[in-house]
Amino acid sequence: MKYKLPVTIEKINEDEYMARSELVRATAVGATLEEAVENLRESIDEMIEEYGFELVFKDIDKNIDYRLVEVGN
Repeated sequence: MKYKLPVTIEKINEDEYMARSELVRATAVGATLEEAVENLRESIDEMIEEYGFELVFKDIDKNIDYRLVEVGN
């Protein structure tokens, strides 16, 4: 089963970005936005290996689809 997870990406300084997914309580950093997201994906994969798929995604409803909506000018 595949899940779509909302990911928040924040520039924390000139050379580093932080990506996090609150739903699975995972955070990772990288030198670029893309690297931070890839590191987050790897972090979640490691969590699945360590704790199992069911436990990592236990709080996520598989029927919910997350989207980004832009509002304003």
